[in-house]
Order: sequence, then structure tokens, then C-alpha cells
Amino acid sequence: MLTHTLVQTRRIIRGEFPAAMTARRARSSTRFRLRDVALRARVSTMTVARVLREPHKVAPETRKRVAQALDATGYTPDLVARALVSRRTGVVGAIVPTLSNSLIADVIQGMSDALATENRQLMVGAAGFSAAREEELVRSFLSRRVDALYLTGTSHTPATISLLRASGIPVVQGGNIPAKPIDMAVGVSNVDAAAAVVAHLVSRYGSDIAFAGASPVDNDRMRDRRAGYERALRMAGAKPVRDWQIEIPMSMEGGRDAARTLLAMPKRPRALFCANDVIAAGALLAALRAGARVPEDIAIAGYDDLDVARQLIPSLTSVRVPRYEIGKRAAELFHLALSGARPKRAVEQLDFELVVRESA
Repeated sequence: MLTHTLVQTRRIIRGEFPAAMTARRARSSTRFRLRDVALRARVSTMTVARVLREPHKVAPETRKRVAQALDATGYTPDLVARALVSRRTGVVGAIVPTLSNSLIADVIQGMSDALATENRQLMVGAAGFSAAREEELVRSFLSRRVDALYLTGTSHTPATISLLRASGIPVVQGGNIPAKPIDMAVGVSNVDAAAAVVAHLVSRYGSDIAFAGASPVDNDRMRDRRAGYERALRMAGAKPVRDWQIEIPMSMEGGRDAARTLLAMPKRPRALFCANDVIAAGALLAALRAGARVPEDIAIAGYDDLDVARQLIPSLTSVRVPRYEIGKRAAELFHLALSGARPKRAVEQLDFELVVRESA
């Protein structure tokens, strides 16, 4: 037995494979072609291709037979070959700040659902709130021949903008409204939305209002929310107090630290606008732990209307942004551009909603 195994091993090393082994290897490396699927389903190769690309245009019974043939053969389309012929990969790229945020998940879900209606796939990369990292991802996505690209916000390096304009592919900037888009944009005005929250706070508690937000570097949403805060105070005839504008990490811990700092001041603000709900939740909980009443001693409002905003006690006043709709509309703009048409408006500004709850 041992001698037989040694002989067999030597034969394999020399490339002298037994016939059975050669047959098994041949079967495992077989790649079924479109023609094989068509023969099994008793349809033309054109029909199989249509089922793969535009299934809604094929009769249900035919579609069922093709699906069974695809399952039986394990056929997968050669996207590289298809791309060489059509110059399209069927893949759309999306670069977002992070993958650990439910806000981003809603945008991505909306985009993915809408792309699927035209049998397009989504490839996602996280830039980590870094314009330089975003530029690296843009180069990587372009090298993989994505058909279109979604970017978050409006803060990009000059090289990123040049690369995308030279590429000629459709580009959508999402989540904010750029003064001059690279190509197309869909989102809400973060300036207007933040100003609406602060105007609400002013109407109830006066103009002694603080601001807590993350660094605006490479983050245009934070920059614009602070600008909206300042605009609302100016419109109320007030001047923002420098010491009441706190820059902290975009986390609950950051919100906690902001609340502690403000509550320890000799003159406290009457209300606090936080640039997102995560910061606001941290601030609200820290204020309650410090013995402050919300909103009687300090009113607190956030931005984004996360699920936690409704669950906090007191519940959190916030701004609701149509995140799923932003992703869905971005995909629809891609479909339109890739079909050779252009939207009537390059920039689509969606509506936000001020949601007033117990905290303010």
C-alpha cells in the first residue's frame, strides 16, 4: 500500500496523472458557455442574455426554464469579456465616509435597490472622512472600469475632480448641495436644515445657543451645519459666542465632553445644537447625569433623526433627511445618464423635515 502511494506521488510530481484523475480535473475546470445554457433551456443565446440583463422583458415560463438551466450548469457571465465588447461592466461605484453608520446604510440600500432594477451592481468603498483616501479609491474604481461613481458630499481633492471629469463617466455627489457639481448632485441643503433647527431653538429659548460638531476638514456637511447655525443666529440679531462653539469627535463621547464643558461655564447657553444625533445623544445623557433638566435647564437638538432619537428620554428634536431617497435618486440619475439622456436639472435638492420632540 505504501509502495503504491509513493509511486502514485512520483507520477503526480512528474505530471503523469492517472486517467480518472485527469477526467475529474477536466470536469472541475469546465466553464459552461452561454450556448450550453441556451441548449439546455431550449432557447436562443439572445434569450439567455436578455434574461440575465433584462429579465422583465422575458415571458415568465421562458424565464423559469433559463433560470433552471443556469442553476444546472452553474453558468456565470464573463463580465470582463462583456466589458471589452460593450465598454460597460454593469458595476457602479460608491465612495462613502464609513460603513459603520446607519445613515450611510440607508443611502446605500436605496441605491442598491434602484440599481438592481436595471441589473446593475454596486461596489462600495469607505474613505474614512479623508479626501486623500477618497482620491485613492477614485483611482482604484476607475481602474476597475466602473460605469458610474457616487461620492459623498462636496469636499474633494482637485485631483479627484480632474480624474472624474476626464473619465467621462456619470458622477453623482450625494448628501449635500454643491455650488458647482462635478457632474450631478442630489441631497439636501445642510445650511438650510441646520438654520431651521436653530431658528426653532431661538423661537423657544432665545439666542443663547451653543454648537457642538466634528471637524469640518474634509467634511462639508459639518462645515455647512455650523454655517447654518451661525446664519440663524445672525438673522435673530445675535452674535455666535466663540466659547460656545465646541469641536469634538463625531461620537457620543464627543457629545458628553461638549455638554460637560458647556455646563461647567460661568454663563451657560440656554440651548445646544449638535451637528448629528450621535453627538446630541451623548450630550443629552451627560446633561441628565450632571443633574441638568432637559429642556428646562438646557434644550438639546440634533440632526439626522436616527432611530435612537425617538427612544431617548426625553426624546430628541432632530432633522429628518430622506437618506433612502438620496440613494434611490442617485441610481435613477445613473440609469438616465448611462442610457444617453441627461436630467433636466444637474442638481436635485430634496426636502428635509424638522421633527420637534421633548428635548427642545
